[in-house]
Amino acid sequence: MFEHKPMYWYSGLYLQPQHFQAHELQQQYWQGRYQLLTQPYAFGVVKLAFNLAALSDELLSVHHAAFIFPDGCYVDCDINGVLSARSLRDCWPVRDKPQRIYVGLRMFSHNQSNVTGITDANSVGHITSRWVTWPQEQRMRDAFGEGPEAEVQQLTYNLRFFLHDEIAQATGYTLLPIGQLHCTSDGIALDNRYLPPCLTLYAVPQLGQRIDQLCQELTGRVHQLEELKRPQTLEGEIYTQEKSTLLLTLRTLARYVVQLHHFQEARDIHPLQIFGLLRQLISELSCFTDRCSFLGQWNGQEEALEKYQHLDLALTLDSCERTITDLLNALVLEPNTVIPLQQESHGYYHAAFNGTGVNEQQRLYLVLRSDSFTHREREIPDDRLIKLAAAEQIDNIINRALPGVRLYYQEIAPHGLPNRTNTRYFRVENRGTLWRQVEDSKRVAVHWADAPDDLQTEIVIVRAS
Repeated sequence: MFEHKPMYWYSGLYLQPQHFQAHELQQQYWQGRYQLLTQPYAFGVVKLAFNLAALSDELLSVHHAAFIFPDGCYVDCDINGVLSARSLRDCWPVRDKPQRIYVGLRMFSHNQSNVTGITDANSVGHITSRWVTWPQEQRMRDAFGEGPEAEVQQLTYNLRFFLHDEIAQATGYTLLPIGQLHCTSDGIALDNRYLPPCLTLYAVPQLGQRIDQLCQELTGRVHQLEELKRPQTLEGEIYTQEKSTLLLTLRTLARYVVQLHHFQEARDIHPLQIFGLLRQLISELSCFTDRCSFLGQWNGQEEALEKYQHLDLALTLDSCERTITDLLNALVLEPNTVIPLQQESHGYYHAAFNGTGVNEQQRLYLVLRSDSFTHREREIPDDRLIKLAAAEQIDNIINRALPGVRLYYQEIAPHGLPNRTNTRYFRVENRGTLWRQVEDSKRVAVHWADAPDDLQTEIVIVRAS
C-alpha cells in the first residue's frame, strides 16, 4: 500500500517516473493536510461566476471558477483545471423542486492510470480520469542556467458537474456543492436562497450581496441612534433610563459595525469570522433583555441560533439576521418598530411584513433616505408616483397605472422620529382593501421609478406611548 512518506534519495539510484510521482504526491498530501488543520473549514469556493445566459438554453457552464476541495486540492479553471459545460435537458426530469449542483474531482487511484491523453478539447466532458493532458508540449527554458530549452507536458485537473440526484452514483469522486438551480416562469435560474461553502465573502456574488445588505442595514441603525448624541437630547430633563439604554446599544452597534465594514473592505475574509462577529453582537444585544439568552435563544422557543453551517451559509446568515433584527426591534426601537426594505432591482424594494398587533390607531410611516435629499438635488418626492402595495400586487398596480396604498408626505418629521436633512417621511394609510392585502400577504413592496441609486427605504410603526 502506498504511504505518503519522504523519498529516500541516494547516489546511484536508477530514476523512474514513479520516484518523481511519489515525491510530488507526498508533498501535495502534506501541504493539503497542513492547510486543513491550520484553518477551520478550509475548503469551498474561491471564486465562481456562472454563465447565466447559458442557463436559458439549459446549459450549465461557468465563466471562471476556482475551488479548494475537502482533500486540500486547489483547482483554478483558468490555470490548472478544466470544467466542461453540461446540458440539463435530459438529467433533471422533476423540476418542481430546486436542484443542488456540485463539482466533482476523481479521487487519486493507486491501481489504475489517473491521466488521459486527449486530442480533441470537446471530448473532455466524456473523460472520467483525475487529470487530462494535451498532445502539444510546452517549450520551457532553463530557469536556473543556460541550458537548452526542453519540451514539458503538464497535467490539467478534470472537473465534472453533478446534480444532487446523481451523487449516490458518483463513487470515487470528491464532491463540492457550488450552487442551486430552480425553475421560474422565465426558465432555469440560479437560486439565491442557497449559499455554497465559500472561502471569502465575495467568492460568489450572492454571498457578497448579502454581506453588503447586512452592512448597509446595520449602518442605517447606527445612524438612527446617532441622533441621541445631539446636545439637546442629552440635557438633564430629557435624559432618561431609556435613552441610557439606547446610548449603550449605540456603543455596542458602533463597535461591531465598524469591524463589519473592515471585513467588507478586506473582502478576502472567511465567512466563519463574520459569523463569529455576528454571534458576539447577538450576545451583547441580549444583555438588554431577559427574553433572549446570550446564545441567541428566545424564551419559550426551542429554536436556537443556527450553528455555523459551512455547507449552507444561508442557514447561518438567515438565523443571525433574524435574531439581530428581532433584538433591535424589541430593545432599541421600541416604542417604534422599523422594518427595512431590501432592494430587489432599481426602484423596487420589498420586505416581510407581520401586521400582527398593528391597529388603525397606530401610525405607519414610509421612510426614504438619500444623500440627494441633503444636497437638494431633488424636489420633494411626489407621493402619487411612489407605489406601496402587497408584494404580489405591485406589478399589476404598476402595469395598469393604479394607485397603491395612499401615502401622505410629511413636511415636518413625525413626533418621535429623527429630523434629518437626508430623510423624507410619508404617512401610510393603514386601512382599506389595499392595506388589508398587505397584511394578508405578509409581504410589502414599494416601487419608485425615479428612486436615487443610494435610496434606503423602511417602514416605521409608531407605537402608542
